[in-house]
Amino acid sequence: MRRLTTMLTALCLACSLVLLGCGATSAGTVIFEETVSPNEKYVSSEADVVYYTVRVSQAEPGTATVSTESNSGFFEPVSYEVACDGELSADDVSVEWTTLMGNPEPSEDDQIAVAVVSVRTGDGSVDERKVSFVTGALEMVAEATPGA
Repeated sequence: MRRLTTMLTALCLACSLVLLGCGATSAGTVIFEETVSPNEKYVSSEADVVYYTVRVSQAEPGTATVSTESNSGFFEPVSYEVACDGELSADDVSVEWTTLMGNPEPSEDDQIAVAVVSVRTGDGSVDERKVSFVTGALEMVAEATPGA
């Protein structure tokens, strides 16, 4: 019985390591990651804090993947690829956070809602895209507003 338990434990461990290895290989290396909260200063409960994350990873030289995530129920994940020459570093990526009104300084009435993600490619050009973290909320408001 003890030998069977040992064998099952070893088998489970081996399967776990294989699965972890597969996930890490397909995702690539994280080059850049930044997380902000638009409302952390304005809520009283930790459960109400919203986070926005921009992550840039590279599985192979020549292509970077930009992906976003949030714990907000209104957020729809975004992922896209950027062609680049060779390997990227964190210095090749920047994110400028702005409010929905385009202000770089948020307030309680105008919170962070957009990430302007810039990835420098090998030829010196920059791939710059805006990612809205509140598109789902805006769509709900538009649907609820008569005549919109």
